[in-house]
Amino acid sequence: MQSHLPSIVLTGAAALLEVLGARPELVASGAGLPELALRSAHVPIRGGQMLRFLSLAADVTQCRNFGLRLAEYQGLAVLGPILVMMHGTRTIGEAMETLAEFYVLHTSMSSVRAARNEQGMVLTYDLENASGPGEIQAIELGLANGMQYLRSVCGTGWRPVVVQLRHASPADRTLHGRAFGASLHFNQDRNAIVLDRDTVMHPVTQFRRNAHRVLEAHLRRERTQIGALWVVRTQTIIRALLPFTGSSLNTIARALATSPRSLQRRLLEAGTTFDELREQVRQDLAVKYVRQSNLRLAEISEMLGYSQQSAFSRAFKRLRGVTPRQLRAVPHEVEPARSAEQL
Repeated sequence: MQSHLPSIVLTGAAALLEVLGARPELVASGAGLPELALRSAHVPIRGGQMLRFLSLAADVTQCRNFGLRLAEYQGLAVLGPILVMMHGTRTIGEAMETLAEFYVLHTSMSSVRAARNEQGMVLTYDLENASGPGEIQAIELGLANGMQYLRSVCGTGWRPVVVQLRHASPADRTLHGRAFGASLHFNQDRNAIVLDRDTVMHPVTQFRRNAHRVLEAHLRRERTQIGALWVVRTQTIIRALLPFTGSSLNTIARALATSPRSLQRRLLEAGTTFDELREQVRQDLAVKYVRQSNLRLAEISEMLGYSQQSAFSRAFKRLRGVTPRQLRAVPHEVEPARSAEQL
């Protein structure tokens, strides 16, 4: 399934490239993007094109933190009508749950999950079945945009409990500290922002209940027409829970507030099965951990539910054509399996 998103996600990219001394139209062309995508918010682009654009922009400008820099030009305004709905909620917690529920209407390239707990809420962000140059840029861009929204509501002095990134730490973390605060950790089992209870209950001051109701009704009608919704939601929950549980059918169905039988039926109607989705997510996470983190292979194997590291290595080689150790040793661009080109 190809992932698409509106060109509004490129907001500010042309201006940032010019500031960094690059020609935006050349970077867009090199990534396979129509130049119009840099000037219009409504040009449909593919997820792979977005990843290539971010990767090429970082290379051309020699700015490893291009995604973080781009977030300074964006914020969640790139979400369009979903942001209006978020403004119509009562609290930060409700706003984040609205974002998670309707994010699939923005793009199937990535996913957001908002999970409440006794301490507050965990917001996770991931790319779905996307792997290739530019992925780290996209993850940092998405989370940094989320941080900007939270600070716009809670105040510039607001700080999260912790921010977690799956990939390894860069040599220079100055910009990361500015974007995410001091409680930032790399080589984690998820990409997440953790909120305390006070933040979750913090009021959203831009309260417009009538506008929220009208827009919510419109988006809910639109969402019912998306055949892949259950596939995306199931992948999102599996991805969030896999490092912590066995991600069984019963566990995932319970998290989706449905029965195992109903979930299986909906996935079959969408042309897939629960086991296929779980294995796709496990393969995708395996590549992400091997490529992006400094975790030991034994740790990755355990997180993904393999009984032994040798079993993980055999499965990885069967699916990818190389062992995890071999994949870590070669440049990202020559990975023999799925890449951004195939999205």
